[in-house]
Amino acid sequence: MRRSANLPQADRDLPRRPHAMHTSPFARPDLSASTAGTAAWLIALLLSACSSTSNTSPDQTSATSATQQSPTAGTIAANTTPSKPSAQAGGAAARSGSPPPAAGSAARDVQQAGASAAMSGAAGSTAPATATTTATTTATAGTTASAGASGSAGVSGNTAGQAGAPATAATSCGGASNTAAAQPFGCKFAWGTNDPGGSLAAFAGLSFMSKWVGYEIDMSGNLPRCDGCSWLKEQVGSTQLVPVYYAYFVGYFGKANGLPDGNENPNGPNLTTDAAKLIRAQKPKLISLYRDYAKQTAQAWPDKPIVWLLEGDFVQYTSDTQKEPLTLDELAGLGQDIACAIKSEMPNAVVAINHSTWNSDELTNNFWNAMNKVSYDLVWTTGVANNNGFFEKDADASKYNAKTANYAYVHQLTGRNIFVDTSFGISEMADSWSSADPATLNARIKEGVIAANVTKPPEGYVAKATTLQAKLNPVCQ
Repeated sequence: MRRSANLPQADRDLPRRPHAMHTSPFARPDLSASTAGTAAWLIALLLSACSSTSNTSPDQTSATSATQQSPTAGTIAANTTPSKPSAQAGGAAARSGSPPPAAGSAARDVQQAGASAAMSGAAGSTAPATATTTATTTATAGTTASAGASGSAGVSGNTAGQAGAPATAATSCGGASNTAAAQPFGCKFAWGTNDPGGSLAAFAGLSFMSKWVGYEIDMSGNLPRCDGCSWLKEQVGSTQLVPVYYAYFVGYFGKANGLPDGNENPNGPNLTTDAAKLIRAQKPKLISLYRDYAKQTAQAWPDKPIVWLLEGDFVQYTSDTQKEPLTLDELAGLGQDIACAIKSEMPNAVVAINHSTWNSDELTNNFWNAMNKVSYDLVWTTGVANNNGFFEKDADASKYNAKTANYAYVHQLTGRNIFVDTSFGISEMADSWSSADPATLNARIKEGVIAANVTKPPEGYVAKATTLQAKLNPVCQ
């Protein structure tokens, strides 16, 4: 794992024909006229009678006018384009009938209100009764034109609104996140260290004990044994300690195939150059490894909480230093697959995603927004206690990532509590936690920190941790 790298990264009304100007052909002339006049009158009368067949009677005119004013529902459907709410917005969108032209804007407003509600994903508000009534009343074609059916667009719009449902940030799997998951160590600030090997009796005053797992994987992706399982049964089982796994399966699989951590072999090949390519080629194998390990662990630790700290520097698999980098969405998909593989076998598992403290402000925001798709419970990271809430000991307001490289920001951004360690190997930090005063630690608690894993504890660490714990604010806020 790297701890020092810097990788900044629209309806129209139907046209109306004008009403015809009708003149009656039966206007009587004066009967006192001459015979010639009479004959002319008779001829005119006959001609008028003949020509009347090409004109429309008043009754016919009324019918025609009524039909033009109130076309049938079929005519409406052929001339009006209904609004179609998007189905992506929060459930299936109902198909609404088009309002009749005479209903005009009242019915369209109702329809659009329903569509808007559906697209917002919220429960659609009931379409105003007055609007629906207006649509039916205005379409005065009445029953002849079936205006009632077409005028029901307002009701359909309301149905579409009610179909909406808010989207969830992540698809849950196995043991969904809950209060127990957010506080696996209870309401006291938790102190712990990494497994020293052998009996854990001397660490009974601590809250948890951590152990690396996944190193058992060979280069072919086989898992010959589960050392974490035997550790749980033989060492942890007789204590009140909460077990914590550093689950580094991708990392260890990479190492088995000649890919060390980036800080171990900076010039490559390493996990920062070839791990994403390995993930693409072996993703089903990696997920099955997590599932198998969780299944075996559940047999050894079936009920009580166990924390899985997933893949340190998880974001590194999206870096442009990778030959075939993952996108953040692909990384989130991997994270979700891993979390579900674990939780489907261990409902008592608490899953944590790692925050790399060298992330730029932009990368931090983009990374954690992508992780909203993952069913995780905690954030874990590396940092100090005594630098005004910054992760790194030499960080300050002038640094490139000062806005986001602190406990308070990540806690607020993710909505998760934070597990902090002092790292390992080359990037290991000195203990600044058990040497801090209660006021400093309470400030970190306020920023979301609930646990400190001092991986290389100083002399008298257990006693110091026990004394401090009694003086600190509860982490259940």
